[in-house]
Amino acid sequence: MPPPPRPPVAAPAPAAPCPIRVAPIRRRLHAVPRAVSVAASHAHDAAFLRRAADVADRSAGLTCPHPNFGCVIARPEPGGPEARVVGEGFLYAQGTRCAELLAAEEAGERARGATAYLNLEPGDCYGDSTAVSSLVQAGITRVVVGLRHPLKHLRGKAIQSLRSEGIQVDVVGEDLQSKLFKEALTSCLIVNAPLLYRAAFCVPFSVLKYAMTADGKIAASSGHASWVSGRASRGRVFELRGRSDAVIVGGNTVRRDDPRLTARHVKGHVPVRIVMSQTCNLPEEANLWNVHEAYTIVATQRGARRDFQKKLAMKGVEVVEFDMLNPRDVMSYCYDRGYLSVLWECGGTLSAAAISARVIHKVYAFCAPKIIGGVTAPTPVGDLGMNQMTQAIDLIDVSYEQSSVVPYWLPVPALDKSSYLQVLSYMIIQVTLNHRSNCL
Repeated sequence: MPPPPRPPVAAPAPAAPCPIRVAPIRRRLHAVPRAVSVAASHAHDAAFLRRAADVADRSAGLTCPHPNFGCVIARPEPGGPEARVVGEGFLYAQGTRCAELLAAEEAGERARGATAYLNLEPGDCYGDSTAVSSLVQAGITRVVVGLRHPLKHLRGKAIQSLRSEGIQVDVVGEDLQSKLFKEALTSCLIVNAPLLYRAAFCVPFSVLKYAMTADGKIAASSGHASWVSGRASRGRVFELRGRSDAVIVGGNTVRRDDPRLTARHVKGHVPVRIVMSQTCNLPEEANLWNVHEAYTIVATQRGARRDFQKKLAMKGVEVVEFDMLNPRDVMSYCYDRGYLSVLWECGGTLSAAAISARVIHKVYAFCAPKIIGGVTAPTPVGDLGMNQMTQAIDLIDVSYEQSSVVPYWLPVPALDKSSYLQVLSYMIIQVTLNHRSNCL
């Protein structure tokens, strides 16, 4: 018997149709070669498919255990190659109306004879065919699909249903094979990366996030860590939390930082907060025990501090015991709860254990232009048992983003050329003196 659906969440008001215009092809006296017309058609399809992925991304963090679905309905302008979006929608949250239905309702009669662009093949675990029937009843004649559904029992079903209704269905990489779709396909992959990782590895998509100084420290030797990064970086962290189903920290983080782990300053989804502590040696009072802000789970070793567990339960905190607490088993537990994406905001000891357990799939490293030093100052990742550089883990698909201008040690002087050498020597002396004073 399927579980009852969650209460519906009110969807936001649909945005006004926004045109995507493609530069018109110049008229020539001779006929346009077919290769050119096909390329133009593929360019149109790729642009609308990227838009469908962007629309789907609006529901990140809200749909678990379902994917991020986006639908864009477009039709050509009369008498020209330009095309206009007449309807779009996305799955706002679990239990709400599907993206295809929202897009069809916005398009109305303009959907007849139009093309629907879907970042992902529709699918529902409970046999709901609303997505397919909405497109059929709206009069859609063609559907472009970015990806087939990653779950085997749903893969290809909606595509077959649409084709059986006489609708032309083109799947990128199968029916549409062009280099023009590379960027669009990447967008479709990224927007549902959590679901794809979950389907492939049977664990939630796990992201390790940390902020460190330029010399690789996440805190001072005393443990003080407020703040390593700046306001812009912290804003990005709130966004990451809002896109995650759960946030994980260790006991040391709770004892030293007393975090809240909410997605404050970002409207929308608030993730579940998970604390991993083998001994349950946690403070009696902590921000995480306030479950009015967000739900909290404490994962601990079986039999650890039963009296304290009862106190947490009285505050509304859920306590889950494991025979042997480790990141792999905690991720299996999160998988069983239906989580798609998990954000790790832990210290070096727990992050090293998670990396060693091979449950980390992506890393967000915020590097602050600061130097704190300290032989005992903690680093983002603890001991991994590696003693040769050839054993280092290579990261792939690396990208960089600058949230603020990196400052110089001292301000660059705006002086005339005759004074420049004098100021430059002063800067060098100051650096040397500061270095010597720190060594004393």
